[in-house]
Amino acid sequence: MKKIITVIFALIIGLNGYGQSVSNKEVRKNIDDLFQSYSSYNRFIGNVLISQNDTIIYQKSFGYANLEKVKKNTSNSIFSIASLTKSLTAVGIMKLVEDGKLTLEKPISNYFPGFMPDYSKDITIQHLLNNSSGMEANIGRIDDNGNGLMPEKELISLDELLAKFKDYKLNFEPGTSYEYNNFGYLLLANIIEMASGQPYANYMEQAVFKPANMKNTASASFTDIDQRTFPHLGLGMNELKKVDAPLHTSWLMGAAEINSTTDDLYNFLQALDKGIILKPATLNKLYGLTQNIGVNEMKSGLGWVIGQKEGEEWIYNNGLLPGYASMMGSMPSKNIKVIILSNATSINPLVDEFQGEISFVQGEITDKIISLLLGKSVDILPLASKVSENLMYVNNTYQFDSNHSIRLKKEGNEYVLETEGKEPWSLFSYTFSRDAKENNPASETAIFFANAMSKQNFEGLSFYGNNDMKAFLGSDEGISQLKGMWNNFLQHAGEFHSFNIYKIEGEEVKNVSIRFHFDTVDIGIVLSIDSSHKIQGMFMDDELKTSHISKVSLVSIGENKFFINGHQNGGMQDLKVNITEKELVLIDGSKSFNGKQSGE
Repeated sequence: MKKIITVIFALIIGLNGYGQSVSNKEVRKNIDDLFQSYSSYNRFIGNVLISQNDTIIYQKSFGYANLEKVKKNTSNSIFSIASLTKSLTAVGIMKLVEDGKLTLEKPISNYFPGFMPDYSKDITIQHLLNNSSGMEANIGRIDDNGNGLMPEKELISLDELLAKFKDYKLNFEPGTSYEYNNFGYLLLANIIEMASGQPYANYMEQAVFKPANMKNTASASFTDIDQRTFPHLGLGMNELKKVDAPLHTSWLMGAAEINSTTDDLYNFLQALDKGIILKPATLNKLYGLTQNIGVNEMKSGLGWVIGQKEGEEWIYNNGLLPGYASMMGSMPSKNIKVIILSNATSINPLVDEFQGEISFVQGEITDKIISLLLGKSVDILPLASKVSENLMYVNNTYQFDSNHSIRLKKEGNEYVLETEGKEPWSLFSYTFSRDAKENNPASETAIFFANAMSKQNFEGLSFYGNNDMKAFLGSDEGISQLKGMWNNFLQHAGEFHSFNIYKIEGEEVKNVSIRFHFDTVDIGIVLSIDSSHKIQGMFMDDELKTSHISKVSLVSIGENKFFINGHQNGGMQDLKVNITEKELVLIDGSKSFNGKQSGE
């Protein structure tokens, strides 16, 4: 009987294996379709490597390593991995801990005695590793009080940086909160040098790169200059351009100056799993000595982020520099590894502002890869198809409501949609511009609040607060805060024009979303209104988007179906449009809006 059960078990395993191999073929095709779609809209250039069950199931290169010389990316292309450097630095530190040359509890005052003398004795190596040091001192990030420095093109010494930051203070007590800190990793690189007696680059080569068989990885240099990639800006736009002024690596040592390949980073992850670089107990500390980040139960490990995707633990890190974006992550429960290296960003994140994605690597693309690997379907960008040269419905006007209509036009060789109405509006923000107020007390409360804010007349507002909010809305201190908020809006957004209620959600307790329209941007406030129609809370609306784009180009994706590339229109969300003679359907994610043909 036991033998029969064993045979049946073996047959089941065999059948499952066969099914998995068919499934893998489909998954590979779906992943390739995903990358082809992003590549077709110039939203991804770079290299990707994906493995499952210790087998590489997808590896491919897209775009150019050097656009000026028309040199394509290949599997051997070497990229700046930006902040993935921190994960490697953390492993270097933990190797020294294993060897008895460091302890995580040692304060940094032992290494930098003149630096922040009143506080450095309370900051440990572990605090630097999991971004819980609390230091105001930082590189690449400047806080609201002006603390921190932006990296530059010129060399800077550690002594110069320590002198600049010497009298800085703490934002919070070390080990009690989280704040991303690049300077902490520069300190860690120098601690490696002091503890090992070697330059950081040499130590990392000997302790990490060589054991992990990372033959094309180096600190602040390229092992093969012919295989290097150059950074580009303009991701997702019509044209890319090379970044002319890279940052000097002296600002980034230990934090963001390592160059590597997808193959090498895969070898690195495999070496960690197999105990080649660190012992299992040490690896557990790498992922287990965490600090809560405060977002979606995410935690900062030692050089890694511990989060979740699709309900499974996801251990990863991201990197971003002007013209470079990177992601390296693993899902232990499914034995999945994903490595993506890109040599293009939409903008220079250190100096430019943009409402859209700086890179699609860390968010959209990674999320969709994981969903596909777990057998789920995802939306991909629709590929362009040929459009009729004489679309039937040119010059039709479609009415969404009394204040918003849109006209289909042909300009040259392309079709466009242009908004019309009593006030200027944008297709990208129609979901926020339309009037959703209802004839009920919750709307009345929200309108009273919006009038009070926009007119800066708060008389009677306290009546609309519940017991807790009444004291705030009726006090001098509370009114002073609301006036301060409004002045800040005016300072940053220009002259105020109008407001509208664009969303009401909830049953007994309603969340009412108000949109205030200013010169340059719109600002949203959500009121939580209880069952007695009183304000019980208020918060800023993070979902809010702003666009003043009134004309958009259409990309044909099928018979009378079109795609609107939001990234090329100020970074707004992508839209889809279905057009017939009598109706235009605007599709914004899960929301659809119908415009009726109104004739000439």
